[in-house]
Amino acid sequence: MNDPFAFFAGKRLLVTGGAGFIGSHLTAALLSYGAAVVVFDNFSTGSRDNLAGLEVEIVAGDAADLAALEEAMTGCAAVFHQAALVSVPQSLQDPALNQRSNVTGT
Repeated sequence: MNDPFAFFAGKRLLVTGGAGFIGSHLTAALLSYGAAVVVFDNFSTGSRDNLAGLEVEIVAGDAADLAALEEAMTGCAAVFHQAALVSVPQSLQDPALNQRSNVTGT
């Protein structure tokens, strides 16, 4: 059976939210298949420590900033969108921030 991730070998890929728990594990998996990965994260909940030892390009930015995303996406074959605010209490406290991050950013 062919490995579907082999398709990404040698490709430049963008992972939004790449410094978060899921994003950093996805980044590590893509690197293991030979991809070049650009991590785009605002580091509000993600951590550079999650990327320690990984050979990635890191771009600090907000997923709702279209110009920053377009620049980070330059030359990328695909985008894996993992950026989001996931705290329910925070979403109730500041729904506009969650709207901007989770809806506008998508």
